[in-house]
Amino acid sequence: MSGGTEPSRLDVVNIEQILIAVLVLGWIVYRQVVGQYASGTKLTLLPLLLIVLGLYAVVEAHPTITAAGGALIGGELVLTVVLGWLRARAVSLETREGFLYLRGGVPALVLWTISIATRVAIEIGAHHVDAATAALATSTVALSFGVSLAVQGIVLRQRIRQDGRPLRDGRRAERTGRATLGR
Repeated sequence: MSGGTEPSRLDVVNIEQILIAVLVLGWIVYRQVVGQYASGTKLTLLPLLLIVLGLYAVVEAHPTITAAGGALIGGELVLTVVLGWLRARAVSLETREGFLYLRGGVPALVLWTISIATRVAIEIGAHHVDAATAALATSTVALSFGVSLAVQGIVLRQRIRQDGRPLRDGRRAERTGRATLGR
C-alpha cells in the first residue's frame, strides 16, 4: 500500500492478477487431476496464452533485473520446466469408450501442490531480497506457469503420439457431456 488507506493502482492490479491466476490454475489442476480425453489443442492453446500474457506483464512492469533477481527467476524457470516434465510423466494414459483418456490423479495433485508451493516460496523470497527482485518475481507469474504447462504439453503430446490409441473428437466430447468421473 502506498501512503494512505486507499490501495494503489499496483496493489489492485496485483490482487486482480492473483485472483485470475488462482481461478485459472484451480480449473487447470481440477481438469488434470480428475482427467479428460486426450486432445492436441488442449495442450497448446493455454500455455501459449499464458506465455504471451506473462511476457506482456514483464514488459509492462519493466522491472529492474538485478543479479539476484535474474538468478532467482532463472532458477525458478529451470525448476518449473522439471516440474512440468514430472507432471506429464505422472499422467496415466487410459482407454475410455475406446479413446485415449488422460488422468493425473493423486500424483498430479501432489506435483501441482509442489509447483504452487515453489512459486509462493519464490514470491516470498523475492520480496525479502529487494523491491526490484520482488517486482520481477511478481511480473513473471503467468510466464512461469505458461512455461511449465508448455513443457507438460510437449511431453504429453509425445506420449500420446507414441501411445497410438485413438483420440476423441472434441466436438463429440462436448455433445456427449463430461460424465467421466465415476467410470
